[in-house]
Order: sequence, then C-alpha cells, then structure tokens
Amino acid sequence: MFRTADMPASPMAASGFFLWRALPLALLAGGVAASVAVPIGLAVFLIASGIGAVAARQLTLAAERLAAQDSENLRQQDFADLAADWHWETDSGMRLRVSQTRPVLGNALDIVAVKGLQFWKIDALSPVHGDWEECHRMIQSRQPMQLHLVLRLSDGSVRHIDLHGRPVTDAKGEFCGYRGTGRDESAFVQSTRALRELETRHREMVNHLREVIFRIDARGRFTYLNRAWEDLTGQPVSQAIGQRVLRWLSKDEARYLLARLEPLLDGRRDSMQVEIRTHTAGQPARWLEIAISARFDGGGGLESLSGSIEDITQRKQAESTLYDMNAELERRVKRRTAELEASNRELEAFSYSVSHDLRNPLRAIDGFSQIIIEDYGDQLDKMAHSHLARIRAASQKLSSLIDDLIELGRLTRAPISRVVVDMSAIARSIAHELHAEAPEREARVSIGLHLMARVDPMLARVMLEHLLRNAWAFTSGCAPAEIEFDARLRNREVVFHVRDNGAGFDMAHVSQLFRPFNRLHDQTDNSGTGIGLATVQRIVHRHGGRIWAEGAPGKGASFYFTLPDPAA
Repeated sequence: MFRTADMPASPMAASGFFLWRALPLALLAGGVAASVAVPIGLAVFLIASGIGAVAARQLTLAAERLAAQDSENLRQQDFADLAADWHWETDSGMRLRVSQTRPVLGNALDIVAVKGLQFWKIDALSPVHGDWEECHRMIQSRQPMQLHLVLRLSDGSVRHIDLHGRPVTDAKGEFCGYRGTGRDESAFVQSTRALRELETRHREMVNHLREVIFRIDARGRFTYLNRAWEDLTGQPVSQAIGQRVLRWLSKDEARYLLARLEPLLDGRRDSMQVEIRTHTAGQPARWLEIAISARFDGGGGLESLSGSIEDITQRKQAESTLYDMNAELERRVKRRTAELEASNRELEAFSYSVSHDLRNPLRAIDGFSQIIIEDYGDQLDKMAHSHLARIRAASQKLSSLIDDLIELGRLTRAPISRVVVDMSAIARSIAHELHAEAPEREARVSIGLHLMARVDPMLARVMLEHLLRNAWAFTSGCAPAEIEFDARLRNREVVFHVRDNGAGFDMAHVSQLFRPFNRLHDQTDNSGTGIGLATVQRIVHRHGGRIWAEGAPGKGASFYFTLPDPAA
C-alpha cells in the first residue's frame, strides 16, 4: 500500500533498479569467461558496460520525473492552501485528527484545541441554520459534506465558514473518515447581508412612493409593481404580476397607448412620457401620466420596459379649472375694457361739453366786465375798477383751470408711443421760450448733455415744460435765479432732476405736492392752477417711472424722476 525508501517510484525506475542488480552478475560472468578465453571475456565486459549505461540513463530519467512530480504536488498543495482557510481530516468516528487553520480563524480550531472532537462537540462551532441533523444525515449516507457554519472567536467576533468534505476509504474500500477544507466566507456574508438590507430599504422606499413603479418584459407582462399599484387600481399586486399590461385598458385606450409608444417600441426613442385618459367600470374617468423607458439587447431586440405611472387627475382638473377661470377673466377684461372705452368716450364728451358750456359764461363775464370798464369807466370809482379787475382775473383763472383739467384727463387717457428722445434738446427749447417771455430776468438755466430716455415725445415735452416753468416761477424773487436739469446714476438706475434755488417748500407737506389743486404757497405769490405737478406725476407713472421731491423753505426745491432706459 505504501512505498518504502528503497522501492522504485515508477516502472521506469524499477527497470533501472533491476539493471543495476544485473550489472554485478554480468561483470562476474565476464571475469569467468576471460579466464577461459579473452575474446569472450571482452565481449561479456562490453555487454556489462552497455547494461550499466542503460541503467544509468534510466535512473537519471526516473530522478527527473520524480522531481517534476514533487514540484507538481507542491504546486497543487499551494493551490489547496490558497483556496482554503481550514484543512481538516477525521477518523471513521468523525473525530478530528488533522486541523490546520489560518490566523483569520483564530485558535478555536487548532489541532490542540479540537483533536479527538467531533464537529458537533466543538463549542465555538455551530450550523448557520438549524442543528447538526443535516451533518449526521450526510455522514450516515457517506455523501460529500457541505455545511455553512458559524465560528465564534474568543474576542466575540463571528466568522462564517463554508465547509466541504469527502469520505475517505482504504484499499479495501472501507470507510476511514472525512477529509476536507473550510473557507472563510465572512466578507461575502457581510456584503450579502448589506446588499439585502439595501434592497429592503430600496423596496420600502419604492413602496412608499405615490407613483406606480413598474417593469414589463418583452411579452408585455408585468414583472414588477410597487404597492402604489393597489392604491391606483384597488387590486393586489400579486394578481397583476405575470398579466398583460393591456388587460387593464379598454381597446381604444390600448390602441391609443400603442400608437403613442410606437417610436419607443421600434427603437427610435429611448424614453417617452405619455398622458392617457382611462375609464374603469363604476369609477370616474382618470388621467394617468406614464413615464417609460426601453431596454434593448445586443441584437437590438426589445428586452424590457420600465417606468412610472402617476395619477394626474387632480392636476388635470386644476388645469381645466384654471383654463375656465382664465377664459372667464379674459371675457371680463374684454367687457371691462369695452366699458372703460365707452366711459372714456363719455368722459371726453363730458369734458368737451363742460369746457364749451363753462367757457361761454366765462367769456361773457370777462367780456361784459371789459365793456363796463371801457364804456362806463369814467363813471366808476377806484373800488369799482378793482372789483371789475378781480372779476376778470377770476374768470380768466377759471378758464385756465378748465384748460388744465381737460389736458390732465387727456394725458391720462392718451396712448403712449415710446421712442428714444433727447431730453436735453427739449429742455433747451423750453429754456429759450422762458428767456424770450421774460428777457429782463437774470436767470441761468444749466442743462446736461445727451440726456436720453425712451418716452412719448409729446408727453415728455409737457412734463419738462411743467417742471421748468414751475422752477422759473418760484425763482422770480432770486437774483440770479439758478435752474438745473441733469441726470445721475443711482443704484444702477438713471435719475433725472430739476433743481432750483427758489422759494422751496416744507417737507412736512411733501405728500400734498402732487395732488391736484393743492398749492403749498399763497396763490397771490405765483401764477398757476395747482394742476402742473399732478400732470407731471401722471406722465411719469404712465411711463413706469417714479417721482419724488426734496426741498426746504427759502433754499430751493429739487424734483427727481426716473424714466425707462433707452438701452433697455
């Protein structure tokens, strides 16, 4: 059964061994033959030399093959050592007689600790599932052994061992025990457990989504659905798995969906989003939004479809309600616009009527007062002349006020034509007119260069004329009068200003400054109707700008306003 040290390891080695045994006999025969006849002895010696050479060659080849076989055995042993962390062998009673472990398994399975013990007698070792019944069944039936064991180390850590073993028999075929290996699978078990936990968390997250998550195979059957399917359809997920998708739709809905998904199914698109209106017996119609993507195999064939289904019925209802509201709002706006246009036309007619009806009596008052002065002036005293003069001034004032009110209403309603306007040129033209009207006044009007704005040209002139004439009027008592029109950049915004060194005003009353008919000075001080600044404010607001004022009594006033940037 076992090879001894002087036995050849192979047939070739055995033949060399017997040749070496025959060599002394051949030499002895050669010596005897040489004593009888020299030629015969020489022949025998030559034969013996040939036998020696052949024997030496055979032994050399046998040694080389033994070395190769030892190298291969060592190689196989290295492979076995690398593939396993525990080598073990038992006797026929399953008592361990060989146990070699790597450091990763600690000392719990060293031969010193487990020699003579059966697996189930080792306290630190136990099956992952159940008891040792499966192990006993394998041993009794002499089957190859495969077990998943748990090894508890002395430091409290746990190692998972994948154990494999085969029954061993002797030359007579009698059972001698088991021989096998164990591999540390702790890293694999931990990664598998982590993967399962991740899958569990992912499944829980998906099941808590309000959207239906689905997967469909190439035959059009559901292979996965999350729990939202039950909320959407009222049917268990288990009933839908393996069923055709189109079963849940009517024929018309199925045809519509297939037509919409045609670019996806034939490979022209990778993903799509489709809205479909569905009807279910006994339930109101619902809108579904289906986001779906396709996966194709290497040959370009459809492999699977996956995506989500969201119930967008409430969103569609909200969109419908919003559409109806917008339509109703648009109808109301058109109706109100028509009413406003009619009201404006009526207001224009009323303004014309008021202007015409009031002007005639005012002209009569002014005219007859003038006739009285001219025809009967020599019969009147100074007091009468004063009264008549005041009557004429009041009627003329009222006429100017009517003109200003009509202009204010017209400017408020007139359409705006926005173009780039040179505000400096308009201001210079107004300044020339002011100097021409009162050439005796000592006044210096400073105007900035190239002040541009995107405004209505006519309204821009009205605005600047009111502001500059207002500054001209309230600097009448100053010598010299100083008026400035310029612009500065403030917080990325162009701010125009008209500044003077005139009478100024008290900032406590600044809120009344732009109200119609409100004047902060005595009406006998300066001419005006109190409509000019209100007109300026309305023009600025109609262009989307802002206007404000700063001043102090006796120290002049500054009016600031913004207008659309021509570069915008």
